[in-house]
Amino acid sequence: MTEITALWGFPINDELHLDAQTTVKKIQDDCGKGIKTLNEEASNIIVKLTHHGLEHYYKRPTEIVPIPPVMKKTADGGIKVVMSAVQLVIKQFFKKRNDSELKQLSQLLANMLWLHPESDVPHLVFIVHDNLHQRALILIEQVRTDSNTRTYIDEVIETLCELVELSITNYYHEPTTRVEMGNITKKTADMSMNQAEKGINKLINKLLRAVNHKQLVELSYHLESMIHSRVA
Repeated sequence: MTEITALWGFPINDELHLDAQTTVKKIQDDCGKGIKTLNEEASNIIVKLTHHGLEHYYKRPTEIVPIPPVMKKTADGGIKVVMSAVQLVIKQFFKKRNDSELKQLSQLLANMLWLHPESDVPHLVFIVHDNLHQRALILIEQVRTDSNTRTYIDEVIETLCELVELSITNYYHEPTTRVEMGNITKKTADMSMNQAEKGINKLINKLLRAVNHKQLVELSYHLESMIHSRVA
């Protein structure tokens, strides 16, 4: 029986994909040989991937569904603050990693790098449980066939917020459980990520409740582009 794994993730450009693969290989091959720049290189790759994520999780949706200028300005300001905090957390996090931890983290990154078998476009992905995967597909179909958005918008928002939570689990909680972090550092980092999640969920709630059916349909195609399946 063919085993299918549900994935969620966004495309990255070829240059970043190559840089990420090269950095992973460097860490796996050269860690422990006194190469101090590897922590910084890993940090820079993760920051770049985070900015790519921002393009697909925030910038592109707000282009598809234009929001009022005042609201856009407020949202942009909030996202900028969140990204600055996340970037600081990433740099501080990698600065303190030892060779063994850096190798573990590079393997996690390697597992997330995926080349789409049909388009050959590189992606950054993580595994999604079947229930969430199926629910997302069903909701996308409903959005395209049912113009009465009030009957399902709550479920759409709930599902997207669950995907945000799962993203933060894979991008942040999973890596940080594999390394030693001081209590103060961990609390500070957790606080920044919690604020990021709350800010994104608040924006999702406000944005989706203001859209019309046509805009929601357009947004569904963008979301569908981040749903994938990998054949074992």
